Amino acid sequence: MRPSLCMLVLLSGCYASHQHAGDGGTTTCDPATRPTCVTRAAPCDPLQLAAPLCDALAWRCPEGAREHVAPWPDDRCLPLEGDADIVHEAPIAIPLDDRCAWLLPALEHDGAPRAHVRVDVARTCDALALPASLEPVITTPDGADLVGAQAAVDGRVLVRGWAFDPDAGFGVRALGVGLARREGERFVVPDWLFDPDTEDFGDAAIVFEDHLYAYGCPGPPEWLEEDCFVARAPLDAVDDRDAWQVLGERGWGEGAPRRVFGSGPHRGPVVRDPRGPGLLHVYAIGFGERLEIQRADRPEGPWSAPRPLIDCELPEGDPEAYCAGPGIHVELFDPLRPDALVVSYSIGTLAPDGPERRARDPRAYHARVVRASRP
Repeated sequence: MRPSLCMLVLLSGCYASHQHAGDGGTTTCDPATRPTCVTRAAPCDPLQLAAPLCDALAWRCPEGAREHVAPWPDDRCLPLEGDADIVHEAPIAIPLDDRCAWLLPALEHDGAPRAHVRVDVARTCDALALPASLEPVITTPDGADLVGAQAAVDGRVLVRGWAFDPDAGFGVRALGVGLARREGERFVVPDWLFDPDTEDFGDAAIVFEDHLYAYGCPGPPEWLEEDCFVARAPLDAVDDRDAWQVLGERGWGEGAPRRVFGSGPHRGPVVRDPRGPGLLHVYAIGFGERLEIQRADRPEGPWSAPRPLIDCELPEGDPEAYCAGPGIHVELFDPLRPDALVVSYSIGTLAPDGPERRARDPRAYHARVVRASRP
């Protein structure tokens, strides 16, 4: 007679992990001490839950994982407050070897603008610190007076450059958009990839499947919201302008550029949803007072209708103040708080005495990193 299924299981030792009757012993791990384990695919990727292992009566996290510690306990942060006169732009995250860092510009003590510096992401807001060297970490082909780091993608940094020009709008003239390469401790833009006068894909970028997608929102805005377009290139050809195709009305590279979503000026990041499949886009309308969020399954959409995410904290007594240039910090996402996103934004003003207001109360105009409840 063939042995029963139960006998086969007993003979194979599959019951070894269960309690043995009669001796009071057990070979199972105590459920009450089961740890919460987390892991990251890359230094600036979001934390993801990982199943713990029961090994010789003791729990352990699998290789590459660790027990959960909140990546960022602060609900509100003014990065580098006290270390710099004022941080006037929200940071972007970029992986550097085995760590995650923020790129952000700060003002020197004499009020002169400084190019981006690199700050290692810390466990808390108070632990953020300026590096020993404040040498600019981004250089451009023509020595731009102002540099905007827009997004970090596939080891590169999407960069905008401007030159001071009293005859241009807001006193600056756009030079171009490029992809900076890492060279040691710096990021170098070898050449401007997009001409801001004819195409401006410098608002956001993301890697999806085997392409790099870049978004541009050239004006003029409609109701303070700009029409945004998207272009893409194979990952192995992103430095070749001829390899880029714009999404048109009849498909990639076919017809007039097709609007994919609306956004505010300067920056409107697109990131992978840290909770699972899909993409998120966050932006502030021109001279707005809050951040909006929307979702899509693919970079070209269709994108959902925007929904309010969070009201910006603006200076009291300055009716001309607004928020702009937001960021989404998936590197600070906590899988135990899945309905919360950490976002950042900068604060500007149209007040004629704006510089004096900033000098009197730099804290009120400091960039913010805040936790928002996802709608």
